[in-house]
Amino acid sequence: MINKKAKFKNVYENSKDKIYRLCLGFTGNKMDADDLFQEVYIKVWNNLESFRDESNINTWIYRIASNTAIVFVSKQTKLSNKNDQIEVENMILVNDNSESLYSDKMIVKLYQTISNLKEKDRIIISLLLEKNSYSEIAEIIGMNISNVGVRISRIKKTLTKKMNSYGK
Repeated sequence: MINKKAKFKNVYENSKDKIYRLCLGFTGNKMDADDLFQEVYIKVWNNLESFRDESNINTWIYRIASNTAIVFVSKQTKLSNKNDQIEVENMILVNDNSESLYSDKMIVKLYQTISNLKEKDRIIISLLLEKNSYSEIAEIIGMNISNVGVRISRIKKTLTKKMNSYGK
């Protein structure tokens, strides 16, 4: 049997980039994303022994990350009267070593736009951007697959409209 420390290291290495991007999508800035990321993995560590392998461990981690992000963002909103405008110059994106078709500026605008979506929509689009299937997204957020498809279609239209308005 694998010990907790080794299991956590494996889980962390396999999920850290995706979870960080999810955190960044929720918070819209690096400083808060770092705090949220740390909070997520503290919860993963504290609850790792209770994971029963009844679902995919990545699904379990996404649930923890999504729920933690919702609570975190709610607390942050209550604690400060944040401006609607995110400080783009403070935002640093995780590089996944793949060549991008889009400029860093456009990616920053995308994350900024995502961070302004409703909480559930942020989760859905973040999971989609991490190449989760509709069925995986449905399992993580507790919706049926057809509803996920409808939501994704609406989210894409909203993001496209908002991203196009940046160019004007």
